[in-house]
Amino acid sequence: MLRTTASPIFSSFTAKPTTSRLIFKAFNVLLEDTPPSARRNASTNLTTLHQGPPTSAYVHLPFCRKRCHYCDFPILALGSSASSTLYQEGQGDDPRITNYVNLLVREINATRTGFDTNPELKTVFFGGGTPSLVPPKLVSLVLETLSSRFGLCPDAEISMEMDPGTFGGEKLKELMELGVNRVSLGVQAFQDELLKACGRAHGVSEVYEAIEIVKACGVGNWSMDLISSLPHQTLEMWEESLRLAIESQPSHVSVYDLQVEQGTKFGNV
Repeated sequence: MLRTTASPIFSSFTAKPTTSRLIFKAFNVLLEDTPPSARRNASTNLTTLHQGPPTSAYVHLPFCRKRCHYCDFPILALGSSASSTLYQEGQGDDPRITNYVNLLVREINATRTGFDTNPELKTVFFGGGTPSLVPPKLVSLVLETLSSRFGLCPDAEISMEMDPGTFGGEKLKELMELGVNRVSLGVQAFQDELLKACGRAHGVSEVYEAIEIVKACGVGNWSMDLISSLPHQTLEMWEESLRLAIESQPSHVSVYDLQVEQGTKFGNV
């Protein structure tokens, strides 16, 4: 898939050696003392490591509008019906999302850490997929279940990966009211031709719109993802993307170098 060449997107999950992390991914639950790589995160054969009670949770929400040409993550492409308007305004609930979240809640409730006492969770990361496609009421259900089962610190960092074109101001405010206080924005590039070439579902205009929404809603902690080494990406394009990313003033920028994986559209070329 992608490998990090700068600070990893999961940097917020760096844990002390004596702590562990819970990962909820529909039938795959584990505790780990260090963040898994992108490849391990997508794996269905993961190892459970018990080195201390968990203080962090990763929740996988695998829904996307379409599969990008470089993506080999476990996702479900919802298709064109997953428009930004539908999920911004909550005008309809996709049963595929609802059923998955209900299963996820069952998994959380069934999870046992193996420790007599457990500290409250300090961090929660919603990754995917495109978690911003999930209706806020279902995100609320997951957070309520985590809080009931493991407890959440009052100042817990709750992060969500969000793609341009999948949320508006109203939806983001709803998520913030639920406790989401960090946004990871999947920009990837500031050139329409590059976004189209790698199969992204958004364009540059939606990138700028998403940045404005994040700022207008007062998200103080947000990061931006960029991909280098894309097909047809020139040095000038890369420099422009870096410049525009800096000008956007995110709290953090994650840079990923394209890695072509077998079974992806890029890998089959």
